[in-house]
Amino acid sequence: MRNCKGFSLAETLTALGIWSILLSIIIPQMMVLVQERRNVEQMNIAYKIIHEKTEQVIFHHTAKINEKISMNGVDYELNWREGKNYSKGCITWTNNSKQEKEVCLSA
Repeated sequence: MRNCKGFSLAETLTALGIWSILLSIIIPQMMVLVQERRNVEQMNIAYKIIHEKTEQVIFHHTAKINEKISMNGVDYELNWREGKNYSKGCITWTNNSKQEKEVCLSA
């Protein structure tokens, strides 16, 4: 009998082919997940900002000032809109997917 101490060339090339197919599927999906995670983080920051600013207006009676806020390399723009019986604070930003997003809370 022959002395077999390893994999044959065909077995190695088959395994390499399977791995390359799997990685070509998994890596783009991972990139999408990372981008969506960043978008969710930006949305959470926007909710935090609008919540804090609305709280200041309601409870501390601060002035409603339209302003631009930069956090973690993202520019958020806060705008106040007046209604009949309420004020509405909206924060807009452009996410990593280059989409304009907006979050609003009423005060």
